[in-house]
Amino acid sequence: MINLPRRKKILEILEQEGEINTTELSDRLGVTGATVRSDIRDLEHEGAIVRFHGGIRLPHREESNAGENYMIRSIANVDLKNAIGAEAARLVGDGDTIFMDASSTTFHMIPYLSKTSDVTVITNGLHTAMELQRYDCFKSILVLGGSLRPHSGAIEGISSREMIKRLTGEFYFVSGNGFSYQSGLTGNNFFELELKRMCAERVKNIVAMVDSSKMGIDSTSNFINTSKINCLITDSGINDSGEKLATVEKCRKSGIKVIVADLAGVKKAK
Repeated sequence: MINLPRRKKILEILEQEGEINTTELSDRLGVTGATVRSDIRDLEHEGAIVRFHGGIRLPHREESNAGENYMIRSIANVDLKNAIGAEAARLVGDGDTIFMDASSTTFHMIPYLSKTSDVTVITNGLHTAMELQRYDCFKSILVLGGSLRPHSGAIEGISSREMIKRLTGEFYFVSGNGFSYQSGLTGNNFFELELKRMCAERVKNIVAMVDSSKMGIDSTSNFINTSKINCLITDSGINDSGEKLATVEKCRKSGIKVIVADLAGVKKAK
């Protein structure tokens, strides 16, 4: 059986140490060499790691489309995503129906949703759905149908769009590759961006979850204009940049509810 938490732990170890040999990795994880070799084989197939004689390492950017690979994205800026996720979860009330995109940012709000009850979640994120089903607090988890995009964990296509037309919700929790006041949320996969636009049309409130590393950055294509965003959640890392602070202030003055998560105070939900 696939153990996603263990494979994520492998990537976290590589993020911290750069590289590791399989024998040491087996000892660190407390599993057999055969289990580790199976994980390594699958992670290499996904493009999440590079295997070399004597060990494994994370791929360099030119070796893998890191922006598309969910496993790689899941270990980037974890503290920022946890802080933002905790604030996002506070917006959700018992009995709400919410949309969540397939991003690693929205994924990190899931543990904090455990304090709610009878919430219905609609998502096109395979990893998101798999994590949600570990908790007993949700009334139902609806996974949008369609084609699974390799390595991303995102489901997209005509089937998803037809299903979305029949659904409504209170919130859409969504992220992107970048955000600026001029362009709003931006990304680089046409098919998923079209699906995100449709989800945004089916809710009362759009909540943009943008960590400080993406603030003020534009990607290939706009998919939600700033004027349509009801709430912007970012983190206190914006305080290190006058330009990022200015972007957030423009949003606040335009009537968007702005929440700045305190990185110093966040504690990961257990």
